[in-house]
Amino acid sequence: MEPSELNFPPLPGIDITPIRQDSRSPMGLNIGLVYMGFGDKRICTGLTWDESLVGNAETGVLHGGVVTAMIDETAGGASVLATDHKFSVATIDLRVDYMRPAEPRQNLYCTAHIFRLTKRVAFFNAAAFHQNPDKPIAVGTGTFMLGANDSVPDILGSPFRANNAEGD
Repeated sequence: MEPSELNFPPLPGIDITPIRQDSRSPMGLNIGLVYMGFGDKRICTGLTWDESLVGNAETGVLHGGVVTAMIDETAGGASVLATDHKFSVATIDLRVDYMRPAEPRQNLYCTAHIFRLTKRVAFFNAAAFHQNPDKPIAVGTGTFMLGANDSVPDILGSPFRANNAEGD
């Protein structure tokens, strides 16, 4: 079975606006991460299955490190979105629990939600899944430091960019 085109997954009970934008971070670009939707402190991403991302050539299943990177990148994007693009972010802590094996040659999706935001830390939950968010491949939780360096990243860009009258 060959992977299909990335399609916005059904997300029952989650208010999210569909979009389509390639990641702007080097890691996100390297694995082919695509931002597929955004909402209040929440982002959805997708990743097309590719042979170069496989962890076991016999099964065709994505490498676990790719799943972890996807969760980290998605949650980082949600953190930047939640702060209205005021801060760069850096992962402080990331825990990923694998719930079931990924299916061979299948695209992967991820949602991340910032459930608490302080002056210096964003706390998130995330889930990676094929088409059904109720059957996650892996779930993640962790924290991001806000203002990790002096630059403000443009990893999301338009249409995520918040309008800011002060121009900062």
